[in-house]
Amino acid sequence: MERKWFTKSLAIILILSGLAAGQSLSLVILDFEARSGAIEEARVFTEHLRVELFQRECYTILALPDVNKGLEKAGYSGDSCATVPCLTEIGRLAGSQLVVGGTITKIDAAYSITVRMVDVEKGDIARTFIYHHDGDFVSLLSTGAEVVAERLTEPIGEKPQPTVTAPISDTTPTGQQLPISTRRSRRKPGGFGPALASCLLGPRVGLEMNEGIEEIHLSEWIALGGSLVAGSATGILVPIGNVIYTGTRAYMAYEMGGKNNGFEGALAAFCIGPRVGNELHYRKIRNKEWLLLIPCVNIYPLISIPLEAYHGKTMTEIEIAEGLRK
Repeated sequence: MERKWFTKSLAIILILSGLAAGQSLSLVILDFEARSGAIEEARVFTEHLRVELFQRECYTILALPDVNKGLEKAGYSGDSCATVPCLTEIGRLAGSQLVVGGTITKIDAAYSITVRMVDVEKGDIARTFIYHHDGDFVSLLSTGAEVVAERLTEPIGEKPQPTVTAPISDTTPTGQQLPISTRRSRRKPGGFGPALASCLLGPRVGLEMNEGIEEIHLSEWIALGGSLVAGSATGILVPIGNVIYTGTRAYMAYEMGGKNNGFEGALAAFCIGPRVGNELHYRKIRNKEWLLLIPCVNIYPLISIPLEAYHGKTMTEIEIAEGLRK
């Protein structure tokens, strides 16, 4: 009886998930064009924006390897593409309904980002705005990517909010009140929450929580639940927990690793962590993460990585310090 109930429930969830996914528009996010020599910063910001939009599940984000293959076959390069005709052409070649691109300019200690979303079929701008950020690059990745993603997920046709400045308080330096949607109290980085997340959900989960990426995928919760059931229950619940855990890990390996980075991404996602495989095309695997695969030795990263998250370290800080950027 329990098995039949579980099977039916799982089938209903999969059907509803498929229907929901089928209703979302396909979207390609091109690397933002760098101005003032901020090429690497533009690429890193684009990756964080992709993650933010992926987690909001408002669009079907087309995997970059698939998009790049299509562009290469057509003999087209997406480098330095920020104009509407260029974005439209790349969106058409990639088979996407929407395409996002723009420019990022560093001005002294601030950043100015021009964002354009183009409707590929119409060849028109669906949304465009300028985001000005006062602060360092790390704060741009956490606050800035979140604000830009929020603007891009507003219903098309809705009256756009004024150009915003990254909030340090609830007002801009000129004293102008910021839109409510951008005034958001941010949790202080570090603490037990991120530490537990890196310990139980995946090595990078807590480190990315410290950057402001606090949303945890449903699949990550399901895998954790299966692991807890398998480790603490008795009888028939033990194999059920193992099936849930292994099956969910396999699904995440395909969805988060395989789609973006092929077999290597799927393997990294399954064996080390879903986010490791998902980010493999632009971020190398850490030495500590490799150690997770070695019995007994893995005690060191299982303790040290959560401690990094507890002390407020972010994945971007570690990427820069350890030279993980590809």
